[in-house]
Amino acid sequence: MGVEGAGLAYLVSSTSRAGMDHASLPSVLSYVYETALEHVCDDEDIDYPQLVTGVQQHVTGIRSADSDKTSSSSGATASNGRLGPAVVAVDRASVCGSFSYSSDNLTIESLGNFSSCRANVAVYTGKWMYECTVLTPGIQQIGWATIHCPFTAEEGVGDAPDSYAVDGKRMRKWSVKPQPYGEPWVQGDVMGCCLDLDAGTLTFYRNGQSLGTAYDRVRTMQPSLAYFPAVSLSHTERCMLNFGAKPFMYPVVGYQPLQSPPSTAVSQEAAYYCSCFTRLCLIAAADGQDGLVFGQAGASTAAARANSTKVDDLAVGVAATDQPQPQAVTAAGALGGLGYSASGCSPRTPAAALGPPFSGSVSLSSADIVLLAAVVLEPLQQLLVSHPYLIHSALLPVLGDAQRENEPQTSRQLQLMMQLLVLVWHQEFNSIMFTVLEALAYRCQISPLLVQDFPYTAGYPHLALAVSLLQHPRIMRLFVLHPDFMSVLEGLLTRKSPSPKDLQTLLPHVWWKGCKDETASEERLRASISIITTTLAKVEQRQYDMLELLLATPFHDPATATTSTRRDDDDDCALLVFLRFLLQKNRGALRDVPPPGLSESTVLMTTFFGLLRLLQPALQAACESGTGPLAAFPVAELLAAADAAAEASPVFDAPRLGGVVSHLARENSLSDLEKQPISVGPVQPPSRVGSTPDNSSSKPYASTVQNQQGTQQGSRRQQQRYVAPPALKDAWVPELLNTCMLLYCWRVGFNYKMIHTLSSSVASSSATLEDLDRMIANSPGGDPARAGTWLIGTRKVYHDELTRDVRLLTLLRVAFFSPGKQAALCNLTTYLATLVTTVSSIPPAAKPDTPAAGSEAANGQPSAAEGQPQQQPQQDGLASPSGNGGSSGEPHLSNLLRYLPVVYVEVIVDYLTASRRCDEQSIVLPSAAAAGSDVAVQGPQAYVAWLCGSLNDRRIANPDVQESLLQVGHSRFLCRGFLRNVPCTQVGSIQKAATFRSACWLGNQTHKLAVRSLSGGTCCSSNCRCTSIHHCQCH
Repeated sequence: MGVEGAGLAYLVSSTSRAGMDHASLPSVLSYVYETALEHVCDDEDIDYPQLVTGVQQHVTGIRSADSDKTSSSSGATASNGRLGPAVVAVDRASVCGSFSYSSDNLTIESLGNFSSCRANVAVYTGKWMYECTVLTPGIQQIGWATIHCPFTAEEGVGDAPDSYAVDGKRMRKWSVKPQPYGEPWVQGDVMGCCLDLDAGTLTFYRNGQSLGTAYDRVRTMQPSLAYFPAVSLSHTERCMLNFGAKPFMYPVVGYQPLQSPPSTAVSQEAAYYCSCFTRLCLIAAADGQDGLVFGQAGASTAAARANSTKVDDLAVGVAATDQPQPQAVTAAGALGGLGYSASGCSPRTPAAALGPPFSGSVSLSSADIVLLAAVVLEPLQQLLVSHPYLIHSALLPVLGDAQRENEPQTSRQLQLMMQLLVLVWHQEFNSIMFTVLEALAYRCQISPLLVQDFPYTAGYPHLALAVSLLQHPRIMRLFVLHPDFMSVLEGLLTRKSPSPKDLQTLLPHVWWKGCKDETASEERLRASISIITTTLAKVEQRQYDMLELLLATPFHDPATATTSTRRDDDDDCALLVFLRFLLQKNRGALRDVPPPGLSESTVLMTTFFGLLRLLQPALQAACESGTGPLAAFPVAELLAAADAAAEASPVFDAPRLGGVVSHLARENSLSDLEKQPISVGPVQPPSRVGSTPDNSSSKPYASTVQNQQGTQQGSRRQQQRYVAPPALKDAWVPELLNTCMLLYCWRVGFNYKMIHTLSSSVASSSATLEDLDRMIANSPGGDPARAGTWLIGTRKVYHDELTRDVRLLTLLRVAFFSPGKQAALCNLTTYLATLVTTVSSIPPAAKPDTPAAGSEAANGQPSAAEGQPQQQPQQDGLASPSGNGGSSGEPHLSNLLRYLPVVYVEVIVDYLTASRRCDEQSIVLPSAAAAGSDVAVQGPQAYVAWLCGSLNDRRIANPDVQESLLQVGHSRFLCRGFLRNVPCTQVGSIQKAATFRSACWLGNQTHKLAVRSLSGGTCCSSNCRCTSIHHCQCH
């Protein structure tokens, strides 16, 4: 009979163990379980009941060998100086103000102006501590208070007698009156609050480093002087409290947690089971296989290995070999008390020889590996369920060590561990593994950049383990369907930012142009930059791997999806579900008073660059050949909707070029033709400002007729040009691009502007410092020592400020100006420039007294706007004001441009501004070899075409955009490295237009500045025939 349904019966049969060398089997078992087990095996089989008994006796000996002096989690009483329940949490009855709470009641966020609360446990003697993780680096007062401390809308912890707090935002300690204390904290810092009631002292720790004794006269041993952990948070501030339910990240010797951990005996028992499991998996993985393999009898081992990654767990594999012992089915159910059902396992292919110290001495079948693992995994499961603390202290280190054994790939040992855990733990596997993922997400949030751990720092080990675990299909399914999926994923995508003190450790040597400090060194600074760049690249690669895993994971909402009506083509992926959640959560990020619950900034930046990397093939294909899913962009569908459903979309709140969306929908509605997707492809720049780009070869609307006419040719071009990333559907790409733009608008753009601001600040401070050095050197008698005290003090202030700015600017450059990111941003801005140029030049659906342009386009005939040249500019190359509603001599263009979000232009402006400062900021601009020759040529042409069509466009009503266009159009804001392939007449026209607008709008001084720049070697002759501005011979 076949073995389907036989389960463990086949695994434990003697026929599955043919050829095993039983002489060395006792040595193997003694090595795995660390005890003598010669009596548990004979010539035929392993006596598993005897094996379980022997292991249990060894565990009993471990418990009795160590006397347990630590109270269990249920034994917290008043006798040890503590009052309150065993499980410590926030006492909601003590809350003043309003908080939002996490599922475990330990992560809180203030919804009021100033909210306070305390825990449900108090202490009156002894040495106690708890940890508070700062999730938002704002005003928070963290410490201890008695029950008599009043909580009001303006007063909290530290504002009354017998209450003490620390505030890292203002660097103050609080007890009635504030005093200077401590260091500035940043998001992810772990503050340890240590209260010694025996000595009457209170000390705060930041990431394990003492900030010094804050108070040494804490009143103790008096009536009503029991101290509660307490916190006060300003509006939208968040923190995470750990009273001992999890191991402390930075425990302080001598201080005990408020919530007692498991007893020492229980902890040692869990550690023993984990060590046995580790040794067993090391032996099983030593043969070089990727894990336990499924397959039918006669199938090759290589084929079985190739298919093993598609199998969820060991319980579903079934072989087609006949089993001559059907009576073994009944025996398997009662096998040694292991708790298996008869169908809980399946036959495996035999494993190869064991590794050291038993190399070549014995072979274990896959059945042996499963059963030997169950001996320790079943009691370990009971301990982990009853004591979740042990998941963090015992199981997580084992998984982390298994991952690091074969970094950067997922180790065979870890794969084998996951397969065994899925099989043995059954339903409890889900809850235990999600707790592991939560712990990894928390560690990603708090892990700093440490010099001694480069390059495996900044959360990289925890992120790498999370990615390896999520590669298992069952773990990924339980992850995306869990109610806390979004918050845990945000934690995994978070990267902790260093404080000024941390930056001083990361970058001990600084340098800037003109620096004369003896300790300054450009070589050492570049070496530090190289190390940090390598570290961040490893972290970002793992974060991108996680986004790819989410992209390949279908998302079926269990609350709405039904198997009868669901189709795979209609399913969204987990990545899209997360992105939509992220946009809704942060849609109020641009408000003057941001709402509570916004994501951490590094989450938005990580997601932005991950999406940008994912979109690179589509952006390149659209810019180079007009193929791929972005060759037709649904502008109206994504950006111009104004109905009730559109108001619920986050893009509805984005500022637009033409004004508010509700006003545009009422005054500048779109026709049905304008609501069609816009065809985006290579653009030839116009020769003069205001003229229409030469797009005669392609229609502005990606109509069905055009698609049908070029189906065969377009398909061949798309196959040659566009290679989609795995699992990425074409229908998702426009939504991903629009999400990318919103993330830039909400967070990423601020960082680029901060870089420009810091660059200007560094240049200004450097010049001031040189002036001060000159003044000190010219002091009376030529002796710098005789310079005034105020002069030396002023120099020190400027020097410290300059050093701090240089360090921060260096870190930002590493994070945002890597060559890969610059090449990706080049592709994005080229596409956006092409898109904006196309949208700004398309005709409306119908002109006054003229046939509809859409009907002509639909018949394959060029419309008037496409087939005939537009009116020539009137003022020396300047365009007439364009837009609907003008005089009869002005061109009539579509209103679609008005609906474009400002960020679509802001990205281009920021990139061109960064290009102008590429030399001073050491930005490696993408060359033809890096970005592709087509993009290297298409990019400058797209920028010039965009500037030519936008400088004098009245449809752009946003004043900030108008000013930005003037700045970019100014000659000093154009990076000549981008203009090698652009005729100088086009550049001159842009500069003349910028000069004209500056004179009219910004005044005479700006006009003079622009005129001076025009005379600095830029050709403006209308008769110029030069092919490049760098080789102009006209003046």
